[in-house]
Amino acid sequence: MSETAPPDDTDPLAEAAARLERAVSAAGARMDELSRRAGDAGAEAHAARDSDADRARLAEALDEARGRERELADAVRDAGAALDEAADALRALLDAPGDGGDGA
Repeated sequence: MSETAPPDDTDPLAEAAARLERAVSAAGARMDELSRRAGDAGAEAHAARDSDADRARLAEALDEARGRERELADAVRDAGAALDEAADALRALLDAPGDGGDGA
């Protein structure tokens, strides 16, 4: 006589296969989610690096602009001093007696 399956309608192998399939499906979904999160984190890290590079470039440009500003301020100061000297020299010439000035 051959042995037959139990009278209930459940097949233990089919149940185990179904559980395995659900577990594999859940693991796949979790892997997809983790992959998406890793991609998002990578994009955020890339954006942060770009932002840091932008900040560094802006800081360098600001330093250069401040250097040019100092140079221009020095040039303005030098030009002002030269104009003062020229004005003083002209006043001295105009105030000198007998040199065509009105200081006679």
